[in-house]
Amino acid sequence: MKYDAVMAALRSYVVVGGWPSSIFLLPEGGIREIYDCIVSNGLRSCLELGSGHGATSCVMAAAAAETHGKVLTIDIALHQPANASSLKAHVGIGDELEVVVDPLGYNWYLADLIAKQTSNGTCHPVFDFCFLDGAHEWQPDALAVLLALKLLKPGGWLVLDDLNFNLRSMATWKEAFGHLSDRELDTYQIGMVWNLVVRQHPELTAFKETEGGRIGWAQKALRPPPKGTLSRLLGRLH
Repeated sequence: MKYDAVMAALRSYVVVGGWPSSIFLLPEGGIREIYDCIVSNGLRSCLELGSGHGATSCVMAAAAAETHGKVLTIDIALHQPANASSLKAHVGIGDELEVVVDPLGYNWYLADLIAKQTSNGTCHPVFDFCFLDGAHEWQPDALAVLLALKLLKPGGWLVLDDLNFNLRSMATWKEAFGHLSDRELDTYQIGMVWNLVVRQHPELTAFKETEGGRIGWAQKALRPPPKGTLSRLLGRLH
């Protein structure tokens, strides 16, 4: 499905009850860049961690349809009334989009997938593209990046949204996160993941930030780093 067609279909979606105010959680420039990356590189196996209201899920699936590929989107629950399943039906997307709800969260799902893809002690990657827009917290999402990288093919792309976001900026932060410390509330936690995990990972390269520093892009190297590289990097931390 072409970009203009999927965006027109999404814009025609009527949100029941007036919430959310918008089904689009990404700026349109970021949405278009994700679509173009999938199509122009012929990416066929895509992963989304954190489905949100499902708009980006559908755009990714529309792009995957152009490459005869598929998108797997995972979240802890389906937001109501707008979610990846309801928008999928509205747009008319078919098997290009698989919507998974895992009450334990995407990290547990990824653990099961890694186990499934492991033989003789090696995980065999399956994804060409991974977009992380999920918990927005250091602990789950630092782990999510490391797990997703095991499943990302060499040359595949890793994209993180909300590098410049903190939990206190949410209108409902007191209700949702009032039990957290000031450090947790005020830190750009996905920025931490980007700077301390992604940019320092020996298998990642081609770093760039778009949308005014909001979205981070990295590519998995075509060749693995020399043996011992990760051990030497870890050794420097001690």
